[in-house]
Amino acid sequence: MHNPIRNPEYEAFFKAKSEHDWPPPAHMIDALRSLLTDPSLPASEAAKQATSLYIEQSDPNPDYTSLWPLLYDAVEKFTEQNDRLLDFLVEFQRLPDHNGAFHKLNGLSEYLVEFVFDYVDHPFYDTQRDQKRQGWVNINAFTAKLHNTGIRPEGRGQLLHASWVLRKTLEKAPWEVFHHQDIEEYLEWLQDGYVEDYEGELDEEYNDKRDHFLEEIDIRTLNGWIPGASQWIILCGKEIYGMEGSLGKEWPTKWTGREGWSKQRWAFWRERFEWASTVTALDRKTRRLAREMADEMRRIEGEDTQE
Repeated sequence: MHNPIRNPEYEAFFKAKSEHDWPPPAHMIDALRSLLTDPSLPASEAAKQATSLYIEQSDPNPDYTSLWPLLYDAVEKFTEQNDRLLDFLVEFQRLPDHNGAFHKLNGLSEYLVEFVFDYVDHPFYDTQRDQKRQGWVNINAFTAKLHNTGIRPEGRGQLLHASWVLRKTLEKAPWEVFHHQDIEEYLEWLQDGYVEDYEGELDEEYNDKRDHFLEEIDIRTLNGWIPGASQWIILCGKEIYGMEGSLGKEWPTKWTGREGWSKQRWAFWRERFEWASTVTALDRKTRRLAREMADEMRRIEGEDTQE
């Protein structure tokens, strides 16, 4: 290793991973550590190191799914290393061993759905809010760039993730609703658990739980959602503009047009970015970004009319 990067955050990250109740294999941790701390190490060598145990054992069906939480946690935490981590994943997927078992990236699609694209923004009560928001931006940018490499984990592209993020950001508006039955039912359950209300304890707990629930649907959650959604417009906007057909499961939103991808839905998203740029409650940088995204979408539309 030449001129290794000595970063206490890297060491703390890998130490925590190795001490986890279900840690990734040591050779995977070592491979990612080498990748991040040795700039001279080719990503292809780190990929070989991450698979070394499976290759030595001649395992015909290697289970390398423990790589995904390690990789994506690093993506969230280390913005400056995201492109290098993408290079690593590309090289991992290219490995020819085990009749191409690594080409499939088994388990990645399921992991992304269940554990990565499940973001919830907490604008008020989370002391790590800003770090988590940056991590969410990283996740979206990394996954969009993965899509642009042409790699299709288990035969699937990544634009279904784009559709979910864009719809959640630009079509949902829970802050416009003033009665939330699901929250009310939970709070009623909370009240049923009290035998008696001792000196207002129930009121205090009720108010606290209510505020935490409502935090997740406050309009200021867009300060977290808009930067993540913007990555898909920046990196995959032209492809998204031309998409047709199903974009996954639909649910009731402010969009009332036909289901699926369409230029009409794209135009609606652009209008929602324009709307967000005028919302006083949002941070100035969020409003500027929303305006930039609306302009970028209009530019993409203009390119289409010129072709």
